[in-house]
Amino acid sequence: MKATRKPGLMLALCTAAIAAALSLPAQAQDAPLPHVVRNDGQLQLIVDGQPFIALAGEVHNSTASSAEYIAPIWPRLQGFNLNTVVSPVYWELVEPAEGQYDFALVDEQLRQARAHGLRLVLLWFGTTKNAKSTFAPAWVLADRNRFSRAETAAGANPFDQGDPVLSVFDEDTMAADARAFAALMAHLARVDPQHTVITVQVENEAGLLGDSRDRSDLANRAWRGQVPATILARLRRGNLQPSLQALWAANGSRTSGTWSQVFGDDWQAHEAFMAWGVSRYIDHVAAAGKRELPLPMYANAWLGPQNPGDAAGAYPSGGPVPRVFDIWQANAPHLDWLSPDIYVDDYAGWAGQYAANQGAVFVPEARFEVGNLFTTLGALDGFGFAPFGIEDGLPGNQLSDAYGILSGALPVIARAQADNRIAGFALAAEEVRQITFPGYRLTVQGQREAVNRRFRDMGVPVQAPAPEPRAQTAGWGRAEMSDLRPSGLIIMLAEDEFLLAGKDVDLVIADESGRRLEVVRYQEGRYVDGEWQNGRVLNGDERMAPLPNDRFGMVRIRVLPAASGR
Repeated sequence: MKATRKPGLMLALCTAAIAAALSLPAQAQDAPLPHVVRNDGQLQLIVDGQPFIALAGEVHNSTASSAEYIAPIWPRLQGFNLNTVVSPVYWELVEPAEGQYDFALVDEQLRQARAHGLRLVLLWFGTTKNAKSTFAPAWVLADRNRFSRAETAAGANPFDQGDPVLSVFDEDTMAADARAFAALMAHLARVDPQHTVITVQVENEAGLLGDSRDRSDLANRAWRGQVPATILARLRRGNLQPSLQALWAANGSRTSGTWSQVFGDDWQAHEAFMAWGVSRYIDHVAAAGKRELPLPMYANAWLGPQNPGDAAGAYPSGGPVPRVFDIWQANAPHLDWLSPDIYVDDYAGWAGQYAANQGAVFVPEARFEVGNLFTTLGALDGFGFAPFGIEDGLPGNQLSDAYGILSGALPVIARAQADNRIAGFALAAEEVRQITFPGYRLTVQGQREAVNRRFRDMGVPVQAPAPEPRAQTAGWGRAEMSDLRPSGLIIMLAEDEFLLAGKDVDLVIADESGRRLEVVRYQEGRYVDGEWQNGRVLNGDERMAPLPNDRFGMVRIRVLPAASGR
């Protein structure tokens, strides 16, 4: 599939700037366009014709607003073993005056990413960033008659810090946002034939804070209107998220009516209404962009409810959270997936809801908790993981260590995901977990704990104390500390061979009846461009600890099959 070249909305205004700001290598034809496919329900991102897994990091919100500021950061990002950078594009800087576009910062990002061998995920900070409109241009914010603001109930907005919030129900705002985004995508179609940009996030953590719904005149008019046919059709189809199913049933499972008739008039009904309004807005913007360059596009969520008693408005009401998945997926056909931004402790639980709903997960914002990387890739068929504020990482941080070990193995990981022969984990203290593969039962636990226990059983004093947490980041906000959980992933490579990658992991391989199997060889090594490179053959004492405890490693383990051992 080739990228379609189209003239773009305002391309003539920036042709000279393109030529001056960006030099492109000669190419006979465009690279294949990134796209998504589904294999047996699993979602995969395809780049250059192959499944792609983004070992990524997202820069801070304002980092890409200055080419000079970000220039020294690019080599550091490359040194962190990333293959992808998640970085913003700002409506206020792209269109400083209506109809006049400036893509110099975009072009510089493309140039630097290519120079450092990195791909880009662009974040369109348009009308909405963290449920506020601070990245909209001044000419939009200044014209309140043309571009309406959202309104909340009196005294209902404890999050209000004087920041503007544009209403998603305003057609003029939606049209202006869509035009600017389409101009960006038309520009990329012209200057990025090799598709350095592999996907685009449309807006950021959209929804309304401080109240369960927008109460502006435009929103009230929409609230009193009929529930659209697309939403009603999705309700009738069934197999809804439990919370939406219960809400609909509680109001009589009506197949026509206004929003209050179909869903009631509490915060849950308001959230459903806002999900329709927000998804409609974002899909309109995405559709305008895809008409210029049909790259994969997604929307991300500020998660909620996170605490007992939370109602929509404590988190952005209408955003793409699990409670309203069905409305988003029915109403936003131009989005290829939905993503969670995860800063809560239950990473696996939240990410797992997105993976279960759409066949995989892409996490564009997360903590520097490296165990969650292995959970994403090995347990959830994830195709992207990106801690936020990546430039704050300290040299030698755990994430860069893990990325370095996994980067050459990504083709192997992608195949294992497609074949359902992969498992990933991050274990709690003293946790023992069972994993099954066809014909096998595997047990994983903390390697340090297991070795200490074996030494104690032999009457040898314990010599392996738990490591001290080390800072992983320095910069804005508090430092994030090292993830001490035993973590890794396991791939079944063949009928008698497994790959184990991670740190501080003890693995016992048994047949499906639970009888422990003999290990023929522990072969240390790593993958380079998908090809295995042998390291040491581990034997003797090293059999007790085939992976490092305090850094990441990789080992292939060959067992004597059960039939051969009888």
